[in-house]
Amino acid sequence: MSLDIMSNQMDYFGQTGHTPIGVSYVQVTENDHMTLEDKLKTIHCLEELYGFANRRKVLGIRDEAILPKWTDEERSLILARKYELERMNGK
Repeated sequence: MSLDIMSNQMDYFGQTGHTPIGVSYVQVTENDHMTLEDKLKTIHCLEELYGFANRRKVLGIRDEAILPKWTDEERSLILARKYELERMNGK
């Protein structure tokens, strides 16, 4: 799954080729795709994971054509990363 879901949405997020993910931006080119699993590996704190997991709420976007809801499989991967971060932080 590619996270290049908004690279052509200049009206919402500025420069094309940049995809908002959580609180940071990942430059995405035609040949450079990041899977959800790869993105989750780059998240090292619960706050960033919250922003990423709740991106529609955080960014104030309800339109599923722009930001689709997570699938059950994607939610499971996000929750697994949450539990992993909680274990690492002793929570």
